Amino acid sequence: MTTYKIVGGEPISGTVTPMPNKNSIVALIPAAVLADEPVVFSNVPMSSSVRVMLRIFRKLGGKVSYLKDGKIKLDASTINYTVVDKELAKKERASIMFLGPLVSRFGEAEFGQSGGCKLGSRPIDTLLQGLTNLGAKIDPENIFHITANGLKGNDKIWQLETSVTGTENLVIAAVKAEGRTVIYNAACEPHVQDLCNFFNSIGADIRGVGTNRLEINGVEKLRGGEWSVIPDFVDIGGLIVAAAITGGELTIKNAIPDHMQHILMFYDKISLKYNIDGDSIHIPAKQKLECKPNAQGDMDKITAQPWPTGFPADLIPQALVLAASAGGNIRIQNMMYETQLNFVDTLNKMRAKIALTSPNQAITFGPSQFKGTVVSAPDILQCAHAVALAAFAAKGETKILNADIINRRYPEFVSTFKKLGAKIAAE
Repeated sequence: MTTYKIVGGEPISGTVTPMPNKNSIVALIPAAVLADEPVVFSNVPMSSSVRVMLRIFRKLGGKVSYLKDGKIKLDASTINYTVVDKELAKKERASIMFLGPLVSRFGEAEFGQSGGCKLGSRPIDTLLQGLTNLGAKIDPENIFHITANGLKGNDKIWQLETSVTGTENLVIAAVKAEGRTVIYNAACEPHVQDLCNFFNSIGADIRGVGTNRLEINGVEKLRGGEWSVIPDFVDIGGLIVAAAITGGELTIKNAIPDHMQHILMFYDKISLKYNIDGDSIHIPAKQKLECKPNAQGDMDKITAQPWPTGFPADLIPQALVLAASAGGNIRIQNMMYETQLNFVDTLNKMRAKIALTSPNQAITFGPSQFKGTVVSAPDILQCAHAVALAAFAAKGETKILNADIINRRYPEFVSTFKKLGAKIAAE
């Protein structure tokens, strides 16, 4: 198990390019199953999650080639197996993304219980409902075995919740389904948009990209092509927090500011200052962070909501660290995952001033001066990431045990922050 040793107090400063969006590539790899010719993906993050997805692609019979400059070439023409390796599925929740393409192409798919972060109950009902709306059948004795005698479009699919996994699987299943499919209450996060835009680039007909109503006209063939994975807005959000809480000056290049605008609006509730210059976001040094009251003078809040109506759930832990570093009080809420805020105990071991008032709400009483100590990484990836950010601002040395979970999404975490001035080492 990896241990991070971080000596805090150094400003996170410099110029950085964010990592590619891990949530994009773990959907794009299964999507390549439906391409009739090879596809090449560039700007690929080689996190442990991505490596598991590539292993599954190979286990199904596909060919994976590693090219220069971080590119990968996927050839699905040799895929001849429809059962997702159950041991690999346990390692990665995104393994479930192979359901849609396998059912679409072969009329059958089977997988085991998928792994992932311990965020509480994470049902797959929306995903299964979407596939059955296209004509798939679920084995009542084994919900992980799905068959179909040709998928057919459905122009009235209402998702029970704005599920990213459900939307992406449904999009993948519908691109070659016969006829027209319309998905209402569709997720529209940047990685969902990236998947749809990739499909359109190789011959799909998807309309309404970036909205919660997607219209998909099925096509018979999808050609090959090249696609560059978009930058990760969660990584960008974390970099901003790291600079702000350590007093550093940071320029983030290739940040797609349009993806960050409403996140920055929420950060403004904590008085965070920023400048946008083209595709770059600049964070000025030595900011005075202060939680602002709302217009009526009451304690404000940051609440997790599906994109773009609220704050991204994956950035709630980092927002909590930012808020704890600021003066005053603010409520941080997440009704989407019932266990995400449990890591408050870990932050409080580092002398944070945070009260967990319910499983879904924390209140900060800042400013907190984090203090280095020995902690175990929470078993939720973004919470572990947030603890590491807090360590950059802490007085003294922090040891984060079992830090391997951070590599699932941030394979270059140590090297990136070393270049930005952090005193960090992995053992």
